[in-house]
Amino acid sequence: MDAINNIGLQVTDFASSGAANAQVWAGNFLALLILFGIMIAFSYKAGRGGIISLLVAFYAGYAIYSLFPFTLAIINAGGTPIMKAVISIVIYGICTYIPFHFIQRLTTGGFGVLSFVPRFVLSFLGAAFLLALGYHVFHVSNIYTFPEPLNTIFGPDQYFFWWFIAPLIGLIFLVH
Repeated sequence: MDAINNIGLQVTDFASSGAANAQVWAGNFLALLILFGIMIAFSYKAGRGGIISLLVAFYAGYAIYSLFPFTLAIINAGGTPIMKAVISIVIYGICTYIPFHFIQRLTTGGFGVLSFVPRFVLSFLGAAFLLALGYHVFHVSNIYTFPEPLNTIFGPDQYFFWWFIAPLIGLIFLVH
């Protein structure tokens, strides 16, 4: 009887520690999980052409954002770090929406259905792209303290290039 109780306690301890570890992991990656959730929901709503259009529009939006001659002046008018980050994100959102609107017109027909694995991977890579932009372009880390695991993965400048091209590589290999 003691052996059964002992096994029961071990199972309970294992389940409790596993749940605690999952909660810590989810807490550490909450920002990424939220962006991923938004991306995966969008991919189901907009379909294959929508997610492809959005990923391509991320690049066009970044180009427009970077080259727009008044970006810095508008951002600096924000004053506080929170306002600067919010203004940066809004400008990028506008710069991304405009190309998305036109790219989606080109990609709505003839693409078929995107299976679960490519949808999952492309949504993750799109979320990671946005988080990397948040770190390196929008300076969201000035207003939000990211957990150390995210800082390790997205914070270093030498990683920005790899997160930046990751959705493009995903599109090349996963969309036929």
